[in-house]
Amino acid sequence: MKSMIAAVVGIAGLATAANAAWGCKFEVWDGAAWVSSVNVAPGATVKFRFGAYFDAGTQVTTADGTGNALALNRFTGSNQFTNFAAGDAFQLLNRTASSGNAALLTTSGGTIGGTGITSFGGQLLLSLPNSPETYYQIYTGEINLGDANLALRTLVFSNKTFGSGTTKGLTFYHDASANNKQSGQPETGRADITAAINVIPTPASLALIGLGGLVAARRRRA
Repeated sequence: MKSMIAAVVGIAGLATAANAAWGCKFEVWDGAAWVSSVNVAPGATVKFRFGAYFDAGTQVTTADGTGNALALNRFTGSNQFTNFAAGDAFQLLNRTASSGNAALLTTSGGTIGGTGITSFGGQLLLSLPNSPETYYQIYTGEINLGDANLALRTLVFSNKTFGSGTTKGLTFYHDASANNKQSGQPETGRADITAAINVIPTPASLALIGLGGLVAARRRRA
């Protein structure tokens, strides 16, 4: 009976590990909590944050063996806001990860970060936690949405480049390397959690768009 129970527990553990998710996590602030989606008007300023997550039981393999992920070691890469338009601008970008390079927060259009190995942020731990730290915030910032663009649009906050050359995009410390503190990237496919900003013009804005189109049409006819 005991051997049967042990076998069932072992199978359950393997199933949990196989289904464990990990990846980049993107969030926006709705005024009360970090969420995956907000609705705002043109001209609004939206706070956002980027971090890394993993489910308890996520497996990491290094030279010391295979163990359960315990904490983030490093993110390398860049992120982006799609549908970034003229007039949109980033502000108050701040790396909250305890280690990193300034390249992580460089911006170009809707992109944050670069393609080189210097675009990284994370932490160097002298001792590993006793229980998994399943989320780690890497940076925060704000995006100011230009009020000149009154179109209905959705900006998606997501990963753009993951890793650089042979450098992995996300590495985690694991409990099979408590002494050497080796880190690695899980072999299972990652599952990023993206965020969205839905820019919805107010009725007054839409009325102005309609009025502008009517005036333009009359001028063309004239």
